[in-house]
Amino acid sequence: MGPSQNNADPITAKRGVLATWKGIAAYFGCNVRTVRRYEQERGLPVHRAPGKKGGTVFAYTSELDAWLDSNEKAERSNPTQLSNGPEDHLDDVPRNIAESTDPALPPAVASGEHQEKQLSFRRWYPWGFAGYALLISFVLLFWKVGNHKTSAAGIPAKVDALNPHVPVPGAQDLFLRGRYFWNLRTADGLATAIDSYTQAIVIDPSYPEAYAGLAETYDLLPQFGHADLGDSLTKAKEAADRAIELNPNLASAHRAKAFALYFWDWDITGSDAEFRKAIALDPNSAQTHQWYASTLHSRLEGAHCLKEIEEAERLDPTSASIATDAAYYRTEFGDFDAGVRALKELERTQPSLASPALFLRQIDFATGDYQGYIAEARRYASITHNPDDLELANQVAEGWARGGKIGMLEGRARALKTAFDRGDEPGFKLGETLILLGRREEALAYFRASLKQHCLSLTTMQLSPWAKPLANDPGYAALFSQVRKRIDGQFPLQSSLARASLFLPQ
Repeated sequence: MGPSQNNADPITAKRGVLATWKGIAAYFGCNVRTVRRYEQERGLPVHRAPGKKGGTVFAYTSELDAWLDSNEKAERSNPTQLSNGPEDHLDDVPRNIAESTDPALPPAVASGEHQEKQLSFRRWYPWGFAGYALLISFVLLFWKVGNHKTSAAGIPAKVDALNPHVPVPGAQDLFLRGRYFWNLRTADGLATAIDSYTQAIVIDPSYPEAYAGLAETYDLLPQFGHADLGDSLTKAKEAADRAIELNPNLASAHRAKAFALYFWDWDITGSDAEFRKAIALDPNSAQTHQWYASTLHSRLEGAHCLKEIEEAERLDPTSASIATDAAYYRTEFGDFDAGVRALKELERTQPSLASPALFLRQIDFATGDYQGYIAEARRYASITHNPDDLELANQVAEGWARGGKIGMLEGRARALKTAFDRGDEPGFKLGETLILLGRREEALAYFRASLKQHCLSLTTMQLSPWAKPLANDPGYAALFSQVRKRIDGQFPLQSSLARASLFLPQ
């Protein structure tokens, strides 16, 4: 019994696994809201990958088909009991299947039997609660037993270095698929990577590399997928911890955990320890050196940052992502002009890569090159297609045309305020903009809000020339004290040769 012509992935459906709400809904030919409600109210057998509430879901097609058969029988035994509510009618089924098609995946062909079941989906009745509870108990028991699996020698499989884990058939293919899409560094690519890694875990719950891949994807989701920072990095830590539990010597798992510890928990000591562990386990991993450099950059440890990023370049000289970070860090801690030239060359030769335009946008704003800033804002938005980025580019361009620098800053403030109100902007950049407009009391509220969002820019804010005079204000003095307390002496607050990180235009 196969999936319908929709966004259910034919690769995983063939294996009997559907790993997203969209895929489960597509299997039935309805929308996501309907299958969510049927899980809550009628016992639709949907499972969740390891982690807290809100993690990726999956379902077995065999269980879904059994649920369909059970509800068909219930309807025949009592035909007078009709479902109610607007979602229980065929009007809810998409008129055009193409509307729910995922363009990244090819369509699959549904069997006649399954298509017939789709059409009667909304009139089925709940599974017995006891049966569903029994199913959940079985899954949890299976998971618990899997977590305590031992080798033939009596050594726990997760620490048996002489007997490394061999993925079950199909799991490694999904892992490699996830790696490919993860490497694209796009919102759609990361979403597909999460699906692929989750499917690999469903097939093989003891596959440590799949958990590490899932953790690394959640690490990048806030930057490239505009996801909530706390939610994503919490999930990253959970997946990394599970990978480490299965294989304590997996460098990628320690790297993924180090990233999350730093950028969400501000646990600099713990993050450094995990990065050092990852490097000791795999000193030739360019990505570990690159990610470690990113944390060193944010705390202004220039010499160490350049050392790590140069090692990453040596290990992977063809990586555009590493080359972009290296160019940016050189504008901060090395040859500023050479770094800018390298960023512009990358922007020209890698037109689909967003980070060169992002870094040049930051540099142009910090140095007061407003026309360059507007041009880079437009270029960045044209690559990301993110509504917040597009709104910012439009607002600063229109503001500049109307009122020069002040008009541009007011447009920037409007765009950032809109994003802040939606929860897409932590508030720090909005605070900076209001400072430049002379509205420092109003700005303080947004800096405080950014502290709640764990915005790391706050850790070096008090070193910025524009912020130093604010230390005499009781409100800002209290803010700086809170930041110092949270850092708790984990790294020295001392200035370096950084430019874009510390300066604002005059």
